[in-house]
Amino acid sequence: MEPVSTYTPTHFGCDDTAFIQQFLQQHYFGLLLTSNLQFSALPFLFNWDSPTALTGTVSCHLARQNPQLAVLEQAMLQGDSVKLVVQGPHAYLAGGCYQQQPQVPTWNYSLVEITGTVCLLDQPSTLALVRRQQAAADRALPQAVQAVFAANALRQKTVQALGQVSVRASQLAYEKQLAAAIVGISIKIEKVHAKMKLSQNKSPSQRQDVLRFLQQTEQQTGQQATVWQLMQSLGD
Repeated sequence: MEPVSTYTPTHFGCDDTAFIQQFLQQHYFGLLLTSNLQFSALPFLFNWDSPTALTGTVSCHLARQNPQLAVLEQAMLQGDSVKLVVQGPHAYLAGGCYQQQPQVPTWNYSLVEITGTVCLLDQPSTLALVRRQQAAADRALPQAVQAVFAANALRQKTVQALGQVSVRASQLAYEKQLAAAIVGISIKIEKVHAKMKLSQNKSPSQRQDVLRFLQQTEQQTGQQATVWQLMQSLGD
């Protein structure tokens, strides 16, 4: 069964390649869905063919014991498509936030769906993928945390140089055990569908009402990924 996209009125659709790539760089945790409606919650690693095209590959990995793996293997053999859904910031809009009344309350949200064909990776490729995922995730950590990790790594190298323990051998044994417990997955991107429900169907004055409301409510709740910032980055 061919995956279908979520209902998206024209004014909520988005085909801005740079915006979508940046969105997925910031929000890369989502669902991997197969045709039997199984799903797994996973972090994804995107590898775009170029900054101006929504083509390339998405990588992730599953536990070898995950029953969805058998479905993915069948999809690979049959050339069936799978779908990824990545959701970004979302927020409630109270009807009372508009100066012009009456207005109904609603919800603003953002998501990107990706459809593609799957390929299961062998153990060496799976291990290489995990290293890339870890490196990408570490780069997003606060600088202070990265500095602690770097200091620990340097300390381990010093210990190894003194011959007190074979850190490298221990690391290789751990990686071998890890690669046996998981399976890497590469998905060739065939279709990208972005839905940004960000009040595009409202007038400029109503959008300003929404922005003021969200700036106030999201800042008070301490949300890091905010809808009003997404609205501003997408533009009017």
